[in-house]
Amino acid sequence: MVAVTDPTVEPTRADTVTTPTLGRRIGVVPSASFIAGAAIGVVWLWVPIAIAILGITLIPTVIGFVVAAIAFLYLMRGAEWLERVRSEAVFGMDIPVPARKSSPRSGFQGWVHQLWLDISSTRFWKGCIHHLGRMVFDSAAGGLALALLVFALLAPAAAFAAGGGDDAGSSFLSPALALPLAAVALAAAAAIVVFSPILDAKIDLWLLSPSPTAMLQSEVDALADARESAVSSAHSERHRIERDLHDSVQPRLVSLAMTIGLAQTKFDTDPSTAKTLMAEAHEDAKTALVELRNVVRGIAPTILSDRGLDAALSSVAQRAQNTGISTTLNIDLPRSLPAETESVAYFVVAETLTNIAKHAGASRAVVTVRLDQADNKLHVSVFDDGRGGAQITDSALATGLRGLADRVRAARGTFTVSSPPEGPTTITAVLPCAS
Repeated sequence: MVAVTDPTVEPTRADTVTTPTLGRRIGVVPSASFIAGAAIGVVWLWVPIAIAILGITLIPTVIGFVVAAIAFLYLMRGAEWLERVRSEAVFGMDIPVPARKSSPRSGFQGWVHQLWLDISSTRFWKGCIHHLGRMVFDSAAGGLALALLVFALLAPAAAFAAGGGDDAGSSFLSPALALPLAAVALAAAAAIVVFSPILDAKIDLWLLSPSPTAMLQSEVDALADARESAVSSAHSERHRIERDLHDSVQPRLVSLAMTIGLAQTKFDTDPSTAKTLMAEAHEDAKTALVELRNVVRGIAPTILSDRGLDAALSSVAQRAQNTGISTTLNIDLPRSLPAETESVAYFVVAETLTNIAKHAGASRAVVTVRLDQADNKLHVSVFDDGRGGAQITDSALATGLRGLADRVRAARGTFTVSSPPEGPTTITAVLPCAS
């Protein structure tokens, strides 16, 4: 899988935090999660602490310290991932993932550099504080709830047992006092179990979310990346137009002019040859018009603006069908889309089918265009059963994968290529549909 993203920063998963309602923080599932966390926390709390202490004691050995540090890093990263999964499953919170710096280096050196970037990041240490803080809170609150529950169960029994013996007067609890205290203790234990998940959710929001500054910086980086992609796409498009005019239309027009010029010299001396040359010139003119229409179609297809994306893609699929590729088109568009989104989706499908016809050696292609109204994004995928090995490279021309990737990124979308060497190949683009 090849994804076109900034090579140094991973994007956030969302722009805003989905804050859970009170009903999602109070109930059977949050309470059960709290009880499980309290039980597991007694042991889970000490695992990273033990590894950290072990690493500190092994500092003189260097290797032992490095191994312990790596184990601690991966353990805490796994714990952070589990906490995000738990928060989403229990509270319905979609917490943005802070941007993670990625090393530009490769090989073993890149792996070591990545370890350093991770362990020195604010995200990592906030995750450590989150893990320790939540485990301490859950264990302490759970222990208190358990103590209150034990008191609520044993105090009345002890009071009544003592009340019937010779030492009844020495009991610090009388049966009359034990029952109300047991009821209060039981209510307090239940309150801890029911309301502690509220603080659990707050801890998740405080420590797992990126700071407002980090989210703003991520948005700025995304806008800068989109601008760069737009400039790159426009530059590549100009080169494509120049190349198409130079390689197809211009030679055809030169040939047309030469044929007409030759015919002019034959009008008086050889009218039949002149007539034949004019017929050839007429055919050249029609061919030049077709080639010019193809160039213009790559700039702004008229059918897209006149009849919409569905009709435009049907036309593209029919052209692919005429090349001998069995093309299936699946479109699910319950409403109209912004013009920019339709344009990018059209070019993704059109250029991909063109590349399939030229290079893939495929017999079948499947185009799927679906609007997901839940996240308001258009999902476009093109599958073919030809040979694989498609890759995004900086040297690709505008009509190649790099040009498509730049178009999609300029529209704030994501573009991925899945193409193992033996095939098949699937091109996927996800485009936001905000008006």
